[in-house]
Amino acid sequence: MDVRIEAGSDLTAKTLAEAVEKAIACLASLQRSDGAFTASEHAQPDATSPDTLESSPFATSFVLYALSLTDTPAAQPQIERGADYLLRQMEEPGVWRFSSSSDPRATSHDMDVTCCASFALRWLNVAGFRAENEAAILAARSSNGLFHTWLRPPDSPNDFDSVVNANVLLYLGERPETEAACEMLVGAILQGLEEATFYYYLDPLALYYMVSRACVHGAPALERCRDAVVRETLERRDNDGGWESDLLTAMAVCTLANFGLGGTPEAVRGARLLAEGQRPDGSWDDDLFRAGPEPPAPHGIWWSSPALVAAVCLEALLKTDTTR
Repeated sequence: MDVRIEAGSDLTAKTLAEAVEKAIACLASLQRSDGAFTASEHAQPDATSPDTLESSPFATSFVLYALSLTDTPAAQPQIERGADYLLRQMEEPGVWRFSSSSDPRATSHDMDVTCCASFALRWLNVAGFRAENEAAILAARSSNGLFHTWLRPPDSPNDFDSVVNANVLLYLGERPETEAACEMLVGAILQGLEEATFYYYLDPLALYYMVSRACVHGAPALERCRDAVVRETLERRDNDGGWESDLLTAMAVCTLANFGLGGTPEAVRGARLLAEGQRPDGSWDDDLFRAGPEPPAPHGIWWSSPALVAAVCLEALLKTDTTR
């Protein structure tokens, strides 16, 4: 693939290290006393609109993964408290809901959150987590082998989202039971049909990010759509070399890095923009990342999370290679 070298894409190791340190401090300030990180529920498609705050196993799982990529001692207490929170939120047989299990508005057990939380705990080798949920996850498949969004009885309403299936692959990896999900993801991306395959997420860059992460962590067959993902990701850049928002820029940089392009000028330029756009307190602009309710209803609920944004930005900074 031809990668165009751009002027102004330089990023010093010192600048990168300072941004990482500030991001870790920001996440420490955002962590609640119970170990949770929060998400905000909005009634309008605007992260600055009035919201309802809720603790979120989903956001927490992304923070734990990002913090695990650094060897900074300051991150360890956050990891321990966050992992303890996830374990307390886990319900039998090892499943989670999007918001706290004590939230009176809590939804059904969520495949997406279950797989992201399970992956994070297994990745961290957390004592007390036992992978006893695989049977329940594998049972939540449609007749064509794709995974449902909700862990519900077979005769209950359910739906499908390609990003959710990517996160199942992140946790379960490649096996006969996940082959259909893998083929669907590869086929949709190669045919340019990906935007018709997800509902709960708001941008194809979220799908590319989740697919690249799953590819790195146990589903190498997804490598078949690597070139298409990289091409589409690069084509989405703005004139300044970024991707519309801090969160999308971070997802794009992570995608490139996961596919072995973390040292290319495009990835380094994106990381530099993240470092330059970071606030003095280590945070970035909040952004919507997920929506609901369940289809076929149109989106009427949106979620944002400064902690999730900071986590993905931190991941992008940590995965950027400035030595090339």
